[in-house]
Amino acid sequence: MIKFFKINNNIYFWLLCVLGILFAFLSKQFLFTDQLYYYTLSEQFTSEQINKIITYQNETWKQFAGYCLIPLIIIIRVLYTSFCLYIGNLVNESHWKYKTIYTISLKSDIAFTLSSICNFYYYAVSDNFKSIEDLSVNCCSLLKIVGIKNIPSWLIFAYNSINVFELIYIVMLILFIKSCFHLTYVKSTVFVLLTYCIGNYLFVVGLTFLYLNFT
Repeated sequence: MIKFFKINNNIYFWLLCVLGILFAFLSKQFLFTDQLYYYTLSEQFTSEQINKIITYQNETWKQFAGYCLIPLIIIIRVLYTSFCLYIGNLVNESHWKYKTIYTISLKSDIAFTLSSICNFYYYAVSDNFKSIEDLSVNCCSLLKIVGIKNIPSWLIFAYNSINVFELIYIVMLILFIKSCFHLTYVKSTVFVLLTYCIGNYLFVVGLTFLYLNFT
């Protein structure tokens, strides 16, 4: 765990970005096909309109912008977790260095990269999807078990956020905090639950609010 923690942050960050961009590209090529767009949008738009949507989605600048957003998404996610943990640090007056907290958040982010990889292979191998909406469901989430059509729309993000990879992320945070700050498992677990988990809950609530207001 300590050796993993000592990997250079810049190299690690760009490795996450490369993996994220690679599997976003593979998803675009093998999952988000023209046929899928036709199947998903055929009831709402005409063939000509769908063709225009596909052409727009395939424009070089649009794809480039999408890939460029991946590093930004990763850094925002890492900074948000760091902020949650640092607030807990200030409340506890633990005097932990922000750089260490940032490194913990960054190193734990591999869990979300694994989520992208597993989602790609699951849907590519199983072919268990019929629409673009289906691909937004995490393959190891509570939403996948229950079914997106079996719950009200305001619970979609909550159910999707309860997944194996989110659990892996939380466990990694706990283990890193225990190792770096020499806490017990119990104290590390309580700290993560009262900081990151509450922060993540507020984030999901915010996403749900935006989703309900713009759909």
